[in-house]
Amino acid sequence: MPGPENIRVLVVVFDALRPEFVTPELMPNLTEFANRGVRYTNSHSTFPTETRVNQSAVITGCYPGAHGLVANKFMEPEASPAKIFNTGDEDELKAAFARVGGNLLHRPTLGQRLAQLGKSFATISTGTPGGARLINHDAELTGSFRLSLHRPDAASPEGVIENIIETIGPIPEYQLPALKWVSYGVDCYLDFIETQIMPDVMLLWLSEPDESFHHIGIGSDGALKAIRHVDEEFGRILERQKQQIDSGGLQIITLSDHGQISLKGEPLDIAARFKAAGFAIDANPQNDSSGVAIIDNAGGVWLTRPDAGLLQELVIWLQQQSWCGPVFTAEGIAGTLKHEDVAIAHSRAPDISFVCHHGDDKNTWGIVGETLHDASYPIGGGCHGGLSRYELHNFLALSGASFGENSIIDLPAGNIDITPTILQLFDHDISEEVDGRILFEALRNPQNPSAEKPMEHTLSSNNKNGAVTHLTLTKMGSTRYLDRAWTTQPNSTAIK
Repeated sequence: MPGPENIRVLVVVFDALRPEFVTPELMPNLTEFANRGVRYTNSHSTFPTETRVNQSAVITGCYPGAHGLVANKFMEPEASPAKIFNTGDEDELKAAFARVGGNLLHRPTLGQRLAQLGKSFATISTGTPGGARLINHDAELTGSFRLSLHRPDAASPEGVIENIIETIGPIPEYQLPALKWVSYGVDCYLDFIETQIMPDVMLLWLSEPDESFHHIGIGSDGALKAIRHVDEEFGRILERQKQQIDSGGLQIITLSDHGQISLKGEPLDIAARFKAAGFAIDANPQNDSSGVAIIDNAGGVWLTRPDAGLLQELVIWLQQQSWCGPVFTAEGIAGTLKHEDVAIAHSRAPDISFVCHHGDDKNTWGIVGETLHDASYPIGGGCHGGLSRYELHNFLALSGASFGENSIIDLPAGNIDITPTILQLFDHDISEEVDGRILFEALRNPQNPSAEKPMEHTLSSNNKNGAVTHLTLTKMGSTRYLDRAWTTQPNSTAIK
């Protein structure tokens, strides 16, 4: 195995790719790559299963309870005064980092840790502009490279976009599926990053199939076209980087950040339902509001001021609604499970977290997993954020001279393990500082193979209306992974 001074790492994220789509017929390049290296069959996202939450998990090695990015959108008066904080917006996110003195994420990032080791870092994202900043928010301070195709003006270092355009041409117009953008992102990596920068660690975040799943549907012809395209582009990376891979210098980690399930029925208009029940809960902050509800297929309620009585009333009312699934609170009031059970125990977490009713029905294209919702995507489109097994289980495979060969591993792993494993390749152990673990079993010559055995646990809580909330998780030593959560209604079968 090459030493830490002789390796580089490429991380490629296929946003929202469900593991069952990685087949020889649909994704031959990624399948062969996974079969040649180490493929995890039990990898996990974090809750909420939203992109920016999981981007934060990937780059910090921590759950939201530690890193503090508790949702794609949430209430945080210090970071975003008087309005919902949208972490997908470049301008809002940049301003928020400035307002909190750079302390929006409460744990060091991969880029910051690499800079301390004297290692270089680069990121390219074809996804949301806020997400592009989030994965490398202090590129200007660390001297690393950052590019968002949505906001090339926010690229770092300043003025680099002109050099990129001169080298590979202008960024194409966005179209759905985002095939041209995926190709441009790969072009930028191969023809600019690898010729002019050659970072020690490169993070390439590809927005497909997430965007096609959302807008066209999981399993639709357009989404399958996007999946085939990202696989072709990954194959182009493997071919161009073959010499570096074969020489043992380039290690590659591939993953998805979460899965998706399909939207069932019209949006619920949950804020209106709160109003009809007599609660002053709005979809946006209002002067006379008692709180704000932010929900797609999962989300929460942030109260404007502490009110234990109102909190209990809201929880009991939610538990009585047929469209509501698992409910969580900080203290486990009224028979809920606790925020700490799903690793979001943070001061920014909503007063009430909940997931909409979801199940194992199939969508139009025969893909399992549907959910009730209050999302803005088309009916039948995809969504994520909740606690179904299809959202919580993601794809993960690693290959290169540092990793094993021809291995299928069923031990639990997850997004929180990416940063500690990368830093271990550079002989730097942060496992005592993060929620994740080093994936020693994936290494070719593990110096400290884990003797831990996975232990499955089920937590259950009796709600006031007789329903029971269940949460299953798996522990590897001190590291825990969420498997799924569901509710069992009185005299009914489980809703999974």
